[in-house]
Amino acid sequence: MKLLTQRFEALHLTVVGAHQQLGKPSQMDWVPIVFITFKVLVFGTCMFYAIKWHHDQGKKAKEEARRSRAPAERTPGAAE
Repeated sequence: MKLLTQRFEALHLTVVGAHQQLGKPSQMDWVPIVFITFKVLVFGTCMFYAIKWHHDQGKKAKEEARRSRAPAERTPGAAE
């Protein structure tokens, strides 16, 4: 079992690099965390404003449809 542990440690040092201590994260381990966090924030903000814009456009279209109908309904009553 000790031989297996020594082989694993040797392989780990080869993969990670001899300059890094075991169990200590390298500087590059933080890069994906920062970029993924930034990506989630940007996409979340963009989705919020896209949904808000579409919602506002729907309200605007309903309001314009209501305004264009309202004068046509009042015209016959005003002519009488």
